[in-house]
Amino acid sequence: MINKSVFIASLFSVLLVQGCSNARPDLDDLPRLEERQVELKRSWKTSVDGNFGESSERFNLVAEDNALFLVTEKGTLYELAQKDGHKNSKVETKYKASSGVTRNGDTLYFGTYDGFLVAVSLSTKEVLWETVLSSEVLSEASYAAGKLAVQTTDGRLSLLDAQTGAILWGAKEDIPALTVRGTSSPIIYQGKVLAGFSNGKLNAYSLQSGALQWSYEVGKPEGRYEIERLSDLDGRLVVNNGVVYAVAYNGNLVALSVSSGRPLWQRNIPSSVGLAVKNDQLAVVDMQSKVILLNAKNGSEIWQNNELVNRDLISPEFFRDYLAVIDRESYIHLLDLTTGNIAARRLTNDDVPPGSRLVTGSNQLFLLTPDADVTALSY
Repeated sequence: MINKSVFIASLFSVLLVQGCSNARPDLDDLPRLEERQVELKRSWKTSVDGNFGESSERFNLVAEDNALFLVTEKGTLYELAQKDGHKNSKVETKYKASSGVTRNGDTLYFGTYDGFLVAVSLSTKEVLWETVLSSEVLSEASYAAGKLAVQTTDGRLSLLDAQTGAILWGAKEDIPALTVRGTSSPIIYQGKVLAGFSNGKLNAYSLQSGALQWSYEVGKPEGRYEIERLSDLDGRLVVNNGVVYAVAYNGNLVALSVSSGRPLWQRNIPSSVGLAVKNDQLAVVDMQSKVILLNAKNGSEIWQNNELVNRDLISPEFFRDYLAVIDRESYIHLLDLTTGNIAARRLTNDDVPPGSRLVTGSNQLFLLTPDADVTALSY
């Protein structure tokens, strides 16, 4: 059981992070690295035009077809070669991006602070369409079957025609008086649109009609004060083999059947970031930056690493034989999947601002940092 005072203190720190990153307390000392199993090396580093806004955790790298696709806050889109970071394509736009990209072949989509969703062709370097939504967009859209699902900060989910930008249907959830700034990214899967909201609900809608198929309260607001009642589902949702995994601020990590919404298992693990799933393993970073590896089928714990507590870890990523996490001082740590021990560590760059994003390719770990760099690491 999580100590209530620790949980509330962690929530306060989360809100401070959102409001003023310079006000963060000093980090705990790094743990001693007993034995380095692998040497994490930098393959290449590429600078891009513009940074990644309030936090590059909101921006993403799409790693597909031996390339990386991204947008900077300045509204500049890139296609980089995974092999060496070469800029295959660059498109400048007039928009100020607020979230990462979604890719459909030659077309990239991204959201803005003033509530636009924009479609851009990489080959023609033209804006194909823009659609104004009800509020700002703080997470990437989801594409499937010619449709785009996107969430805005006012609790609205919209489905758009990916070719024209026309809004096909919308759904809305009431948002609490106090929330953590941000939204999760919806997922289109098996004819449904899955979306998590700031009120703690995970909903499944019909892709065709927008009708609500099922709803599950992952985060249940409890407590006397608003900060105790935070229940946001801002971390990324993950779908694997017909199961959707979600985690809420108030401590619930759940696995639900996509078809019915029936809970398969649930753990009381608080987390302010997302999770990662690979095969039968699920990794999550809790509110204190404990790294926990679970059996994705039944929720049983495989191991827990407490060496990086209070180092403000972001969402974990499976990387070959290891689990990768990055802390606020820009140290990347590789954890052994069998034991949970730290197998490698690397400082990616001195004086990098807080808030980075990791994504894995086949043999490389790609890092998006707020100082307008994309870096590839390997071993």
